[in-house]
Amino acid sequence: MPFTPYHFGPGLFVKGLAARWFSWIAFVAVQVVIDCETLYYLERREYPIHRTLHTFLGGTLAGLAVAGVLLAGGWLVSRLAPEAGKSFQAKWPSVASEFGLAGILAGGIIGGASHPLLDGLMHPDIRPFMPWTSANPLLDAVSMGALLDGCILTGVAGFVLLGIWLYLDSRKGTA
Repeated sequence: MPFTPYHFGPGLFVKGLAARWFSWIAFVAVQVVIDCETLYYLERREYPIHRTLHTFLGGTLAGLAVAGVLLAGGWLVSRLAPEAGKSFQAKWPSVASEFGLAGILAGGIIGGASHPLLDGLMHPDIRPFMPWTSANPLLDAVSMGALLDGCILTGVAGFVLLGIWLYLDSRKGTA
């Protein structure tokens, strides 16, 4: 993508579909970490700018690493402030997945694997299937306009779906 936030739309859509089982925070964190690789090579003026983390293998491993860091941070917070978040998680189960093991792992893995997929559709220097092949059969499968519009539209749809989850969560507490 030309700009990392475009990736957030499809992630928000997944959150909207599976709010209780997916961490959007983990998904977003992986997008940023992966694009730090691009920033590094851009700053050094070294081509190609999309390398190891922009492969399905590298992206997925980055997702697992980010998930590990988030889980370790959550463990540390639970030790330092054990009561923090308990009532919040009980009241808002659609948001509790942001901090749970399954949600963070799902967000990390899906985030890492989706990044080379989306970027592979538009960047000629991406080799998403490395180390097995340097081919990029994804390139130009859709137009750039369709890709960007799709990212925005999935984000809007995800926002609406997440709103429905949160509304249902709030109604459960009043019944």
